[in-house]
Amino acid sequence: MSAEEKARQARLRTPALCETYARAHGFVRAVLSHYTGQPASALAFEAEPNGKPTLPGSGLHFNLSYRPGRALLALSNAGPVGVDVEFVRPLPDAAALVQELFSPAEQAALRAAAPANYWPLFFTIWTRKEAYAKMLGQGVNMPFSTFAVLDFAAGTAPELCAPAGVWLHSLPLTDGTFLGAVATHYPAPPLQLRTYSPNPIHNL
Repeated sequence: MSAEEKARQARLRTPALCETYARAHGFVRAVLSHYTGQPASALAFEAEPNGKPTLPGSGLHFNLSYRPGRALLALSNAGPVGVDVEFVRPLPDAAALVQELFSPAEQAALRAAAPANYWPLFFTIWTRKEAYAKMLGQGVNMPFSTFAVLDFAAGTAPELCAPAGVWLHSLPLTDGTFLGAVATHYPAPPLQLRTYSPNPIHNL
C-alpha cells in the first residue's frame, strides 16, 4: 500500500478493521495490476475533487466496497462505476434511516413487505442508493430521499431504476448473507461476475 493508505489504515479503531482494510486494498491493487500490466506496488492513485480514487492513464474506472468477510470491486473501461456491499442483518435505527433516506415509494414498499422480506428489501434499496452515489462520486450528503432506486411501476426488475440514464444491478452474495449492488451509466456494458479467493490474481 501507499504511504497514504497506510496512514488511513493506522487510524482505524480495531485490528480487525485494519486487516479488512489491508486485504481489500491489496485486492484492488492485485486486480488493477493484472489489467494494467504494472506491479501492484507501483500503482499510483489520484483523487478526483470529490475524493473518488482514480488511476491516471489507465483508461479504467473502478470502485471498491468492503465489509469484514467480503469485498466488492467494479472495474470498467466504459465509464464511471459505483458499488456497495452490506451484511444483511437487523438494524436498531432502521426506522429513522428509512424515514430520512428512503423515498416515499420505497418507504411504502417496506411497510408492505412480509417480515421475511423486510431486510433483504431494505438492503437492496440501501446498496443501490450507495452504489449510485459512489458512481457519481458523492457521499452521505447526497439527498437520498429525493430519488428511488426501484422502478415500482415496472415490477422492480433487477436492472431498472428511477434515476434517468442509470443502470443498477443487485448482487445476492453467499446465500443472502451479503447483498451488493453495481451502478453505471445506461446502457450498461456486459456484466461479468467473478469470485476471488484471498489470492485474487490466481482467479483471473
